[in-house]
Amino acid sequence: MPLRRGTVELSPATVARRLELPDQLTRWLDSLEPVGPPPDEVPMPRGQAALEQLGRLGVVEPDLTAIAQALPTPEQQPELWWLLERAYHQVRLDIGRWDAATWLPSLPAHLGLLGRSFWVFVFLAAAEEMHAWHTRMGIGDDVSWDTLADLGRHIARFRRRNDTTGLDSQFWIGLHFRGALYALGRLQFNPYRLRMGMAGPLFWYEGAAASALGPGFQVGDGALGVHIPAGGALSPAACDESFAMAGRFFRRHFPAHDFAVATCTSWLLDDQLAEYLRPTTNIVQFQKRFQLVPGVREDDRGTFEFVFDRVPESLDDLAPRTQLERVLVRHVQAGGHWRLRTGWLRL
Repeated sequence: MPLRRGTVELSPATVARRLELPDQLTRWLDSLEPVGPPPDEVPMPRGQAALEQLGRLGVVEPDLTAIAQALPTPEQQPELWWLLERAYHQVRLDIGRWDAATWLPSLPAHLGLLGRSFWVFVFLAAAEEMHAWHTRMGIGDDVSWDTLADLGRHIARFRRRNDTTGLDSQFWIGLHFRGALYALGRLQFNPYRLRMGMAGPLFWYEGAAASALGPGFQVGDGALGVHIPAGGALSPAACDESFAMAGRFFRRHFPAHDFAVATCTSWLLDDQLAEYLRPTTNIVQFQKRFQLVPGVREDDRGTFEFVFDRVPESLDDLAPRTQLERVLVRHVQAGGHWRLRTGWLRL
């Protein structure tokens, strides 16, 4: 059953002091105070209901039980609950606001499992409201829950990297929980408007270069961002299906969002990979779909984190198993660097 808010009145300063929050989180607490608690109860599931909902969100053992058993209450953790009910309320208010830029900071390590899982608790409480919004938009259960289940995949990634339960990619998961990103088959897509800098593609065209490409390439034009979640083959057939689904999905459910192109920024578009991999490999076939935008940014760290779930102190610490893993290591051993590239394709 949902729990009602506690009766203890707290101020941001009191919460910060009792939880020993660092000064850099003061701005976040100050932003939460005017948001306030939700007008109704925080719909936090408990017991078996929590386990079932976490399962729908893609959470698996051992994290499933750990999170369900750690759920805070207003009676036992009043300060953390003060944060949770306001963070939940803000997430709920952001649903449908694609351009919301709400700060979702990590809590300090001394709070342990409660701190590491804080945003899991928030998203768990918000899941039914997010799913209901999907339903009102005509989005089916399969797409809705597959989209939200990315939460579980990121919790699993946190465990692989840290050997414990938690979540540190809450900003990314926040896209899913405000209706700004969708899992459509093998790929994920987010509707946005082309821009330079933050929240835009890493590289893009300006002025005459954008005009020469025709309609749909100017800053402010609608586009779809393409994202490649870890896991599963990136086969041409699966990608064909995802791109076809995306065109139909967004034109049906969000007809006001006109778009002509899809963009992707990823190390998977680094054309150096084609120097090592056969033209018939899934990665090279994926690259061939895109026209690359001029510009590169070296990003060995991000590449190794994605593939190996860690950045080694020494390449000798790695034991590459696949052809791709061996290629990544060999290139850096030879003095090279992996790079982020931005590409686009017409839809």
